[in-house]
Amino acid sequence: MLLLFSIGVGVHAETEALQAEAYRTYESVEIDGELTESDWQNATPIRQFIQFEPDAGAPLTEATEVRILYDDKHIYFGFVCSEPDRSKIIANKMRRDAEMWDQDNVFVLLDTYNDRRSGFFFRVNPLGAREDVALMDSGDSRNENWNAVWDARSKINGDNWTTEIAIPFSQLRFKGEEALTWGLNLGRTIQKNQEEGTWAPVPAAYTFLARYRTTHLGTLTGLSGISHRRNIEFLPYLLPGVARTEEEGTIGVLDFGADMKVSVTSNLTADLTVNTDFAQVEADQEQANLTRFSLFFPEKRQFFLEGAGLFDFGVPRTSFNAPPPLLLFYSRRIGIEEGHAIPILGGGKVTGKVGGFGVGGLNVFTDKYAADTTEDLDAVDVDRTNYSVLRIKRDLFTGSSLGMIAINKQGPDGYNRATGVDFIYRPTDRMNFRGLWARTFEPSEIQDDLINGNNISSSETAIGNRNALYFGGNWQSAVARVNASYTDIGEDFNPEVGYVYRTGSRWFRGELRGTPYLHWYGLRRMWIGPEIDIVLNSDNQLETRTFIWSTWLELETNGWGGIRIYRNFENLTEDFEIREGIIIPQGEYTYNNYSLMLNAEGNVFNGRVGFNIGDFYNGTRRGFDIRLDLRLTGRFSLEPRYEFNRVTLPQGAFDTNVFGGRVGYSFSTDLFTKLYVQWNSDRNLITTNFLVNYIYQPGSDFYLVFNQTYGTDSMTSGLLDTTLVGKVTYWWNP
Repeated sequence: MLLLFSIGVGVHAETEALQAEAYRTYESVEIDGELTESDWQNATPIRQFIQFEPDAGAPLTEATEVRILYDDKHIYFGFVCSEPDRSKIIANKMRRDAEMWDQDNVFVLLDTYNDRRSGFFFRVNPLGAREDVALMDSGDSRNENWNAVWDARSKINGDNWTTEIAIPFSQLRFKGEEALTWGLNLGRTIQKNQEEGTWAPVPAAYTFLARYRTTHLGTLTGLSGISHRRNIEFLPYLLPGVARTEEEGTIGVLDFGADMKVSVTSNLTADLTVNTDFAQVEADQEQANLTRFSLFFPEKRQFFLEGAGLFDFGVPRTSFNAPPPLLLFYSRRIGIEEGHAIPILGGGKVTGKVGGFGVGGLNVFTDKYAADTTEDLDAVDVDRTNYSVLRIKRDLFTGSSLGMIAINKQGPDGYNRATGVDFIYRPTDRMNFRGLWARTFEPSEIQDDLINGNNISSSETAIGNRNALYFGGNWQSAVARVNASYTDIGEDFNPEVGYVYRTGSRWFRGELRGTPYLHWYGLRRMWIGPEIDIVLNSDNQLETRTFIWSTWLELETNGWGGIRIYRNFENLTEDFEIREGIIIPQGEYTYNNYSLMLNAEGNVFNGRVGFNIGDFYNGTRRGFDIRLDLRLTGRFSLEPRYEFNRVTLPQGAFDTNVFGGRVGYSFSTDLFTKLYVQWNSDRNLITTNFLVNYIYQPGSDFYLVFNQTYGTDSMTSGLLDTTLVGKVTYWWNP
């Protein structure tokens, strides 16, 4: 932290004033990717695009042109991307929300509040595949599961490819004014050169995340006379199907419900839900757990994803794959219990902005539910429960904010509550500091005894530590980055509507990275440096110390590789049962391990393989992780993944196997099928999920879902359950 503060606070260069103007059209615009309407030629073209990878500040190597139109209901973007050799275009994904970092693509970033803090990101590849992301906190927070109702089409021509994008104003949130001024950025990826560029220059220090920066935008003008009528969207669903289990046999299923979205004002949106269903949501990805802490799974349910960035309150992740140390609000605690789906009777949510305040409120009711232990899930018995969340964030300075949150879980047997305040301070675009304080509240047996007049000792009346505290900061440039943080989570801190990785801990963390560009012997960039984690318990005794040295090399051609060296110390204060019958005794352990990762990227094939080897407590661990992505055409994809670990301890040995494989076929950008198969040797289960998704009109879907679960051990071998459902939704926007 001292090193961060010693770097000093300077004034970062502001994005040069860039301005684009939208042209109003009164003719019908057909979204076909051809830009044949005459008004496309009347709009002012944008042709200036600057690289941020690999040669920051240099022009894009291929000419790129964008024009902007709008009418009463939509804003349109037309891209013309020069490519003399169409065989060099890399595009092999068509499915909605497919990751497009390895594709040729174009994108639009709209900061509709014009506050340089939040935005909407839309990306399209040459086959017309669409991806959308909601941005918060200047692009640091990204909701990649957010979905809007919009349309886009692309076409590959002789010496270029073109894209038309239509975004309804009803899908955006903005101030209700006669003349609108928005923040804007436009960009293009030329994958044959691993090249990315934008219209408004962005800092290369953020590497691939630079495209999401809302602090470096140009200005979009010319939008006027947009209707401020109250927008209402209604999305009912009908779900018929059958289910079969060994306990209940075959039963019929028929369900229905609805979601509704209402624009309270042009800045505030209310989402309502009745009898919410998530049948089409893909199963969680299986994981092998070799730690003594709980696993973390991301939220995928659409109702909770709308405006989710506003409800973020917690300690940032240490890496992309690591679980967050703390989330005060974790929406998967609502409607999911021990792996069972708890019926959601209904709920509502309001999100948006009021002046300089971001505001969010959520209230959800779940029904009673009881289920006995099954082969793959634990027993559960829950009462009807109400969940409420209130979130407020005040914009301060440039990219800074101060916020508060209040959370309540209320059931017939009591409550669990949490509250906290947090802040973000950005003295420059290269430096930011974050902090939070939170506390939980719940009835205790001691309080009940006091109310009932029972005698208790003075030692019993002591209230445990129910607080959490975090402060951290980071600084980064094109050649180096530094971050440090301190996290303190009390032993009795218990947010039942949140997630905590480990309680009763004081966590010190620091990281230093050199990130120089090399452009030498086929090497583009190096990432090198140490990081250290020190975790003390509530008595300030050392529990965990991890020192990591990382060296990663990025190639000029597609690919990268790296090695990490770990020096670990663990002080187990109690026995750790890592697997049934295999116990690591309490005590102090010091051990080393090593990992190697290699990644290759190509036009039709992406592959990654990782190896780990070394000691593990008082034993050894050997393992590997293989991930492949084969795309022969833009329609067919095959994505197998296999992770294996062999752990050998004096008390015994065991293997972990996790297999996951996706097979997909896209008939068009609106019709695709997917088969997802998983096997986890820890759970002795094979699960399969087959999905057909047809977007028969924008916002309206038909799903066919077929799920099966198979047991793989001697006690539960064979088919355990089967589900077949159809689901139809209809988006109505009067």
